[in-house]
Amino acid sequence: MVNFCIEKAVEHNVMGFANLRRLVYNEWKKRWDYSTHFCYSACRVATSMLKSFRRLKRRGVAKGDKPVARKLFIQLDPMLVKFQGEWIRISVKPRKFLYIQLKYGDYQREFIEEWRDGKLRVGEVSMNETKVLVPFRKDVDLSNPSEWIAIDVNESNVTGVSTNPHIIRLDTNLREIKSTYFEKRRRIQKLAKYKPITSKRLMAKYSKREKNRVKDVCHKVSKT
Repeated sequence: MVNFCIEKAVEHNVMGFANLRRLVYNEWKKRWDYSTHFCYSACRVATSMLKSFRRLKRRGVAKGDKPVARKLFIQLDPMLVKFQGEWIRISVKPRKFLYIQLKYGDYQREFIEEWRDGKLRVGEVSMNETKVLVPFRKDVDLSNPSEWIAIDVNESNVTGVSTNPHIIRLDTNLREIKSTYFEKRRRIQKLAKYKPITSKRLMAKYSKREKNRVKDVCHKVSKT
């Protein structure tokens, strides 16, 4: 279903979820005799995959003209699934249900008990070939916190303050890195008119080098 939606999106150059759903809806109903909420789920996954693919394509990472879903998985629309603790019930079509018994350990049991007590809510359930993934949501009162941490992320520094009290400022050189490689790319682009192959090779080389330097800085800051 997801690959069908991707094919239609690429064929008609459709970007958004709502437009894709309108485009495929009638043909989808003819091909699959399931609840139409499965169509919505497939469209949502397809548009998400296409956005990621186009982003990676611009970076030169992705290959081919479209993404392909190669593994069996599904994001279940909340209208399709009912969590029952030891079981989930999935609506396949009107008045037809699929029941899946869940196997879990003590860690998961704690969440299920809190859910039974009304302290947690179930989020969007998803499945692959071997696992059922059940996220839980909890409402947190932030109106009068006993402690807090505030973090301000900038291009040149990351500053944090907390009620400990504690203040930390981490200077980064991201702005300098971006400026340096911007100038290098501009010089390389001037070369493209006379030596396009060399220009393309240099552009890929320095783009990768910039990405690695930025990634290294971000890892060090987050670790600190």
